[in-house]
Amino acid sequence: MAHAACQQHTPFCYMIQHLYSRISRLGYLLAGLLVLGSAGSSQAQVAAPSYYSAFANPASPAQYQAHLNGIVCLVGCGILNPSNVADLDLTNYTTIQSTLAVGDRARLRMALNGTAPLNYRAGVVLGSSNTLDAAALGAIIIRTYAGGVQQQQLLANATGVSATTMADGRTRVEFTAAKAFDQVEVDVLITAGVLRTLQVYYAFGIDAGVVTSATGFLSRLTAPSASDYQTTSGGGLLCAGTGVTSPQNAVSGDLNDFAVLSTAAGVGCKSSLQVRLEGKSPAGYQAGFVIGNGSLLDLDVLKALKVTTYLNGKEQETASAADLLQVTLLPNNRYQVSFATKEAFDRVELQQSSLLNVLSNLNVYYGFGIEPRAFRDEEPVLSDFSTPQAGTDYTVSGSSLLCVGCSLTNPERAADNIFSPTDFAQMNFPVTALGTQRIKLRLNGNGAAGNRAGMVLRTNTGLLSASLLSNVTLRTYGADGALQESASGSQLLSTGVLGGGLQEISFPTTQDFEWVEVEVRGGVGLFSNAQIFYAFADDPTQGFPSEVKTPAPLPVVLKSFTAKVLSEAVQLNWETASEKASSYFEVERATSPKEGFTAVGRVKAAGNTSSSERYTLRDADVVRQPAGLLYYRLKQVDLDGTTTYTAPVTVLWQPTRLAELVVYPNPATDAATVQVSAENQGVGTTLVLYGSRGELLRRQPVHNATETLSLAGLKAGLYHIVLFDAAGRKLGAQALAVQGR
Repeated sequence: MAHAACQQHTPFCYMIQHLYSRISRLGYLLAGLLVLGSAGSSQAQVAAPSYYSAFANPASPAQYQAHLNGIVCLVGCGILNPSNVADLDLTNYTTIQSTLAVGDRARLRMALNGTAPLNYRAGVVLGSSNTLDAAALGAIIIRTYAGGVQQQQLLANATGVSATTMADGRTRVEFTAAKAFDQVEVDVLITAGVLRTLQVYYAFGIDAGVVTSATGFLSRLTAPSASDYQTTSGGGLLCAGTGVTSPQNAVSGDLNDFAVLSTAAGVGCKSSLQVRLEGKSPAGYQAGFVIGNGSLLDLDVLKALKVTTYLNGKEQETASAADLLQVTLLPNNRYQVSFATKEAFDRVELQQSSLLNVLSNLNVYYGFGIEPRAFRDEEPVLSDFSTPQAGTDYTVSGSSLLCVGCSLTNPERAADNIFSPTDFAQMNFPVTALGTQRIKLRLNGNGAAGNRAGMVLRTNTGLLSASLLSNVTLRTYGADGALQESASGSQLLSTGVLGGGLQEISFPTTQDFEWVEVEVRGGVGLFSNAQIFYAFADDPTQGFPSEVKTPAPLPVVLKSFTAKVLSEAVQLNWETASEKASSYFEVERATSPKEGFTAVGRVKAAGNTSSSERYTLRDADVVRQPAGLLYYRLKQVDLDGTTTYTAPVTVLWQPTRLAELVVYPNPATDAATVQVSAENQGVGTTLVLYGSRGELLRRQPVHNATETLSLAGLKAGLYHIVLFDAAGRKLGAQALAVQGR
């Protein structure tokens, strides 16, 4: 969601935005349709069930089946303890072995404790005395079954199968299932020199977070013309070869067509491609492109990208990889680069700047404006506690060899609920340090199997390359402190580039967890410092929506909804592009979306209009709230009573210490006046009366410790009395209820 607290594209604003997209359940803070959509308030996501080969009393053939067919078996062939793959203990295993044999083939089929639907991760956790390299994985077949009928079969080293070696030495082999399944089978060829033993721990079926359908617009035009795209190139010295090839391919109906951006390694060279979308994407939609070059992109290439949105030919917003762009890897070595918008747009532009000593060719498949749920979990779980305690909410540890001067300072800042560019735990490594430092953070909720487990961090090296990632390890722990799973280096398959140099690193889990730990190894040529901002668990979003549907016309199209702290209150502003049968708007506030919203004010709507309308409401009662993050959302009610909501926006509220303001009588009934008292108000103070919508009603100077305020002409309702000093700073505030006479 675009955040009202952020009027500029800054690293701090992006972190706040990203934090919402992940708060509630990573919450970070970025989520949101600033479009009024389906009726009803936003609901916390319900974790999809996970299935395992786990039973209290496993028996064959119902829960497991083992078969061994040796061609030539001389010594030690067998499947030992086959029931271990089906019991409740996920740490023990069945061993398939052959001390001396030729061509032993063993099959171990495991039933799940439920039926996993399509788009679930189907897999097994394996171990071996040998390294499970590509050759060993080529000797393993993974099959799925439903009702005893085979559904899919893939080699463990095939394209589309992920084999992740965890830090404890085990390997997780999995793929996204194209069909539902209730059994997983491991079929292995035991061969001397390739794979002599194999331990099988358990099978699983876990939600992969695949988003198959989303609402939005693509540059997918049925009859594209030259007016649907625009290119620029050059702009510097030695820019020969800079330009755009086949730009029309980026606006064709075939999403596998692509244009090519070529940028020479000159000085100030740039190439850009702007494309028209199928329609106007509302504020809050993700704006970006699907790109690639046939292989994994170097991070330096991503740093040189910039995305800009336009509406009716006018530039709206711009974000770059070094600032705000989100970058995620898609299948077929494609990437999506995008950012969450705050303004509506109907065109997007991708610009690539020159890279030192590199002629960069980038395939651009299409542009898009798509609803944010297709890109992120909007309700993550964070390590966000109001008063984090050592041992209870975080722990620190480390090991060192000649690590004199290593330190980990302010660990509690990685576990608190304050989100700012200066609020982090700091790991410091001297240049010659060869040690490791670890910080373990408890989540403010439970991480579910299938969630991504991760950390948001920043290092002195900038974005983490593959070589540097090999010096970072993530681990998950259960509520009892027992180690669950771990990953490091290339096993951290899911990394996201955030703003301000921040980067999220994570891995997909197969077991529930409550703690996430990051270990960083320093040394010559590695890190001199690392800043840890928070841990998270969230539902992953895999790939890119296979179906992007054009959104239906909405009764109210909202162009923007913002909130900002102003004069010791929070001012809410919103603008609509059009309205149909709209009755009124109501602003609601919450300290946490999970704890519910309360109304703070109501504004009458325009009703029916095709022109832009602007609205404002001032939440002066916010002075009663403690410091912290506040959430505001807009409730829109139609004439027929239909109610719709926006996603929340946030502000960071920091109230000043106010004087106590006493109003009597309160509530005021038959009284024509009230007495307002405050001590030590000083010279030049002013008493101001505001209406429930923040409108100024009365203002009078203060000469005495107690002043009389007239209520003449006031209707029944809620009002706010605020005391200001001579410099206009708020000294105190009090709500006043006026009842009917």
